[in-house]
Amino acid sequence: MRVRPDSGLRKAVSEMPMRIRRAYKDWENAPDHIQQRGVRIEVTLGDVDPLRWLLAQRFQRLAYWSARDGAECIAGVGSCHECSVGTVSHPEALFAKGREVLSHFGNSKPKYIGGFSFSEHSVDEAPWPEMGQTRFWIPFAEICKSEDKIVLACNLYFRRNVNVPVNVLIQEWQAIHAQTHMPDALPTLICRRDFPEREGWDANVRSALDLIDNGVLDKVVLARKAEYHFASLVSAVQILAILEQVTSHCYHFLIQPSPRAAFMGTTPERLYRREGRALKTEALAGTRPRGKDEEEDQRLGAELLESTKERHEQELVRRDLMRQLHLLSDTVEAEEQPQLLQLERKQHLLSLLSAVLRNKVDDAELIKSLHPTPAVGGSPRENALRELTRLEPFSRGWYAAPVGCFGEDFAEFAVAIRSGMVQDKQVNIYSGAGIVQGSQPEEEWQEIENKISDFVKVTGGGIR
Repeated sequence: MRVRPDSGLRKAVSEMPMRIRRAYKDWENAPDHIQQRGVRIEVTLGDVDPLRWLLAQRFQRLAYWSARDGAECIAGVGSCHECSVGTVSHPEALFAKGREVLSHFGNSKPKYIGGFSFSEHSVDEAPWPEMGQTRFWIPFAEICKSEDKIVLACNLYFRRNVNVPVNVLIQEWQAIHAQTHMPDALPTLICRRDFPEREGWDANVRSALDLIDNGVLDKVVLARKAEYHFASLVSAVQILAILEQVTSHCYHFLIQPSPRAAFMGTTPERLYRREGRALKTEALAGTRPRGKDEEEDQRLGAELLESTKERHEQELVRRDLMRQLHLLSDTVEAEEQPQLLQLERKQHLLSLLSAVLRNKVDDAELIKSLHPTPAVGGSPRENALRELTRLEPFSRGWYAAPVGCFGEDFAEFAVAIRSGMVQDKQVNIYSGAGIVQGSQPEEEWQEIENKISDFVKVTGGGIR
């Protein structure tokens, strides 16, 4: 990889051990009644790219979260504290423990980064067990970019009788590289395999359409898995760094608890963003490619906006979100007519929704109520989940589940569509298509090809 030295970053990294020792000594001298303390040490940096800094690191545990507009991102290594309790169906203990830990930090507070599995049983099969049902942690070291600054931070969490010796903390910090890397090309791709293959996919879509015709379903989202096999080891950070260059207006994320388990992706879909009681969410569905020129682009966009089938699919998502939000909120506002969300290679139908939550409605209730939306599960929810579990020939794992970050009174989660699991020389890419009345197997197959086209481009994954 091509290295880019950065004198400001190097200076900040070299000064941190002294500040860690000072924080540790302050903790040792704290009164006995203080049983735990969180400390966040920040140093302001110049223009450093957080993801390219992450490329230079050799830690086993890595995390990355970048907001859709690119204004905020966190690149983290190591772990200051982990919360991995509960499930996507019962996340109460996870958020309670995380916020209890955050309450012991001062005015400058870190965030937990992580995610959930799609369902309680979706991580039972390979390659998912190492990810677990939930994984959230505060990084030990991170570079954070916000609208007004970029900082290098070290997060420390001290507890009586369970402290890590200060020399161990210093040794861990000294493993951090004070440089950034440019992404190189990926290893040679040997082959790609699809699950299900075309014949099985056509049969699954026809089965779903029969259920829709018989009134069992209004919609079901069927997913496919594309397995990419490479000639040598693949880095999840490397894939993400290349993808970030060609996928604007998307969330970018990486959750790597160990070198044997790295979940990453680039998704346009927000589950929700909460600041205090103010919540924003959106209904996203329907897909067309972008045009080769302005005339074709406008034609495809107009075709999407005028499609009865696509409008029906997107309206199911909007109605479900409205119904769930009215149960949790004092006020709800929603756009009635969808607009186009235009990405680099795709465009979708989008309706924005906002709400003021009722007092004491927390992130645990939001996750349980909003996940999975009809955009990734179907409608009615329980019927759709039962059928997609029956029809899909693989475990979803963390695909289409909530991933993101949360702080003391803030949370933002995306829906992990267009995502992949990276292990050794293999990358599994997941994406889905909403099946409603009027769907055609060939069109839905091609829709998924359009959705994973960014992965295909960076990997050369059109090979079979």
